[in-house]
Amino acid sequence: KLTRLQDKQAQSREKHDAQQAPWESKQKSLTAAIGEVGADCARAGAVSDAISKGQVEDLDEEILTAHPLTLEEIEANVRFWELQRQLNIGTLYQRKPTAGVIVEGWLYKKSSNRLSLNQWARRWFILDKKGVFYLKGGGEGNKKENGDNDWMERIKVCDILLCTVREINCKAKGNPNLRFCFEIISPNSKAYLLQACGPQDYKMWVNGIRGCIEQQLVHGKLPPENMLLGAGSKSSRRAQLGRNRSRGNGNHPVLEEDDDDNPNSEHRRRRLSSSGSSAFDSDFSNGDTQASPQIGIRNPLVHKILDANPVCADCGCLEPDWASLNLGVVICIECSGVHRSLGVHVSKVRSLRLDLCSENDYNLLLALGNERVNRVWEAGLHHQKGWTKPPAGAPRKAKEEWIKSKYQWKGFLEYHAEDGIEQEDREVKFSNDLYEGARCGDLAMIQEALAKGGSVNWKNEKEGGKTALHICVVGQPLDVNDMESWKGIQCAELLIQNGSKLDAQDFDHHKVLDCAVVGNSRREMIEYLSARSSPS
Repeated sequence: KLTRLQDKQAQSREKHDAQQAPWESKQKSLTAAIGEVGADCARAGAVSDAISKGQVEDLDEEILTAHPLTLEEIEANVRFWELQRQLNIGTLYQRKPTAGVIVEGWLYKKSSNRLSLNQWARRWFILDKKGVFYLKGGGEGNKKENGDNDWMERIKVCDILLCTVREINCKAKGNPNLRFCFEIISPNSKAYLLQACGPQDYKMWVNGIRGCIEQQLVHGKLPPENMLLGAGSKSSRRAQLGRNRSRGNGNHPVLEEDDDDNPNSEHRRRRLSSSGSSAFDSDFSNGDTQASPQIGIRNPLVHKILDANPVCADCGCLEPDWASLNLGVVICIECSGVHRSLGVHVSKVRSLRLDLCSENDYNLLLALGNERVNRVWEAGLHHQKGWTKPPAGAPRKAKEEWIKSKYQWKGFLEYHAEDGIEQEDREVKFSNDLYEGARCGDLAMIQEALAKGGSVNWKNEKEGGKTALHICVVGQPLDVNDMESWKGIQCAELLIQNGSKLDAQDFDHHKVLDCAVVGNSRREMIEYLSARSSPS
């Protein structure tokens, strides 16, 4: 008995020593980090005192050059964002990852309710191959009735196949509070502005969502026919499916309510699927990677678009059925994944089979098309040595490099001597071209000016501060009886798709719709602008 007791005590001591070692390592790391922070603070204090006393000449040059000047440099010097990892080293309690989840963790979600006292709510977000979700807690009463784990509601943000993620540049926005923010945009739901808890989490979420989107586009199965928007339907597919509700994980902390979700919460709960998961989810879970070839086409214009563009604009793949609305090209499903990764400010991607676009979107794609657009975007390819257009069977990496060089870096455009050399000169020149193209309804001229850097919100001070959209909406067809050749609405749609603002005002404080009415524009244009300006 005594021997067994001694052996047990020896095992306990060994276990205690094994547990103590990581804590000692953590203590050393934290002590070193505190020392670095103290040294940087002392150096910053010395520099501050010297500057306040006018003794800058006495400072060591090394101190001045080594002194951090920005918040990012200070964080990098003190390794601020490594603190959490240091704290997690050797911790006795590690949370096990949830099966089937790609990324999960805390994010701050901005409320769309302006009356909310707390604009940012902390939520536990989950990303899997089906979509993005967050957990929302009910009241204490629900907890007691349903048990510890049943009271968590899993709110679906968007389907992964139809969403895109846009990074927020806090410096461009002029708001330092938007650091590590990104936006999830879906055509069938509201946009979600989210903030990560640091640069590592930020990269993890943005890259995770984009990687999941690309995987689904390339290898995933398309949703079935009955899950798509019906013809003329204004309700979103998410509204038809309802919210998914699943059991919460006991490892997740309790979540508080948030005003953004309250107004429609009961309505959403009434739409819950009785099985707790949608047909769309089950469709993805069967492991079949073959896309259904018979996805319905609900608009006859789609057939014309597909017939006019038999190959992908970027790789030549046969039978493409995706499109970039603001660029006016038809692309294949693999290239569409790369286009999505560029962000909606570069390319607004839609499926001609899955998404229900407007009549004006289809007319714009018909009016432009791959051949006309590529004559602009690839005109200078012969000047770039070593570049060739990738074929349909090329590796994805080659297609990605080509698409980014073509649309993001604009490497294959052709400029002439009269276009100017400096970027500022070219922007002024092509903003004027854009304005003149809008005046006469020249869609090709507008498209080329946009590609080469023309600003849609540039104001012509010589004509009362009007933008290209202002002058476009008062244009008239050359032949009033030939409406087929009039491209005024397509020109306006192209400008709006590329960021032109309907609420922009000229020097007379006329918005675009006001300008159309005062300028005796055509009835079709006024109806189009009224529909575009409508909140619904």
